[in-house]
Amino acid sequence: MEEGTTTVASGERSYRLEPLDASGVFLGLGVVQCTLLGGAMFVAVLAISAGLPVVVAAVPLLGAGVASFARVSAHAAWEWLPLGVAWLWATVTRRRHWAPPLPLWPSDADRSPPLPPCLEGLDVVEVDWRSGADLAAVRDTQRHTMTALVPVHGAPFVVEARADQERLLAGWGDVLSQFATEQGAVSHVSWSHLARPSGLQRHLGWLSDAPLAEPSESAALVSYGELLDVAATTSTVHDLVLSVTVARDRLSRGVRGSQDPEERLRQALTTAVDALLRGLRSAGLEAEAPLDVDAVHRLLRIRIDPCGPGLPARTGRLVERLGLTATSSVGPLVVEAGWRSVRVDRAWHRTWWVAAWPRLAVPPSWLEPFLSADGATRTMTVTMVPVSTYKSRRRIERDLVKLESDATTKEERGRRVDARHQRATRALLEREEELVAGFAEMSYVGLIGVAAWSEDELEEQSEVVEQLARECGMELRVLDGRQDLAWAAALPFGLTPRGLLAG
Repeated sequence: MEEGTTTVASGERSYRLEPLDASGVFLGLGVVQCTLLGGAMFVAVLAISAGLPVVVAAVPLLGAGVASFARVSAHAAWEWLPLGVAWLWATVTRRRHWAPPLPLWPSDADRSPPLPPCLEGLDVVEVDWRSGADLAAVRDTQRHTMTALVPVHGAPFVVEARADQERLLAGWGDVLSQFATEQGAVSHVSWSHLARPSGLQRHLGWLSDAPLAEPSESAALVSYGELLDVAATTSTVHDLVLSVTVARDRLSRGVRGSQDPEERLRQALTTAVDALLRGLRSAGLEAEAPLDVDAVHRLLRIRIDPCGPGLPARTGRLVERLGLTATSSVGPLVVEAGWRSVRVDRAWHRTWWVAAWPRLAVPPSWLEPFLSADGATRTMTVTMVPVSTYKSRRRIERDLVKLESDATTKEERGRRVDARHQRATRALLEREEELVAGFAEMSYVGLIGVAAWSEDELEEQSEVVEQLARECGMELRVLDGRQDLAWAAALPFGLTPRGLLAG
């Protein structure tokens, strides 16, 4: 796997997550930086050839140098250029504010709901799975993928013995390894964890309106209410769902080449779901049946407003208070995208990208303090893309040649080869050894989101989430200017942000 492992003297195994490749394409410079500097040099040469003063010709070089090497808000200046252009374009095209077109109550209740641009192209279809049972597939008509969702439960991981924790992690690695094949149809597997209030506020609201049978019950009622007040602030529900996505472009072109691509994609999805369920059982995890259409709709409504269970029963949309979820009403009613947050219906959301995982080796349960902490309604979604052995070997060789070439160039020019460069080289060599030993490689990306009822509460809970992440060794980066896309990517619907993948 992409994660390296180390063993200490006591025999206990620790795990290491390698950072993103920051070596660039030439002397540590990325593609954008090389393009800016190369273009500026070309413009400067043209300016000098046209007879312009050297001072004027140097302006493009100066601007490119500032954009390539200056830092703004702890990030490189060039990284803000595409964000600014995309933000201006979204403003001009009015994609920052979205509401469904009228009528809100269509005559066809089973048609796909209108969705905002960040969810454009998605719909939910039924796929024949087993005799007498169907599963719901989130179909992406733009990327030509299908995604199935499987709820997962298991024994509390943190209370297991260290050896059992390592065994469970090894089992999870086996689950992922089976999809890292050359002709595999699975494009990625993800897990998404939601921690939200348990909903005792509704019970408190009912309790305050409940009539007393006798005056003597008043003291007991007050005592019970105080107990619930304490429990309501600490009681949290944890929901975990796995998703497996198959892509049309990964389907083999064998004897079934003449078959309908849609039908082949459905068959590939059912095969992947069966393989995932068998692997989970072997890994000691309890997996339920894949979600059906109604369950996927309910999951979307919960992710749109995860704070909802904590509200009194008399608030919220009428269809939710009646316990109904029509196909045409599961989507959001309004999406307002801001620079650092997005409002979806009545909930405010903010999404971070895990820009850096722990730099030191960690124990198996290193993420437990973040997942189990109370005080914030949050989600964490980790998407893992299997890499075939052939592609992994080619990429390792390419990256090693690039690092060795950069090191040689730096030494010839009298520049120092820093520790980050040396660590990247060691990591590639270790990954090559693991690949030869039979371990599969996975690219991965982590997204963390928080939800609140107001902007002020969103800021407060954001500080809590960022502090929890720092305590676990993670470095978070707010996805500025693309919060609507980030919120959609954090849903377990197969919208993988490939530009953020590590590995």
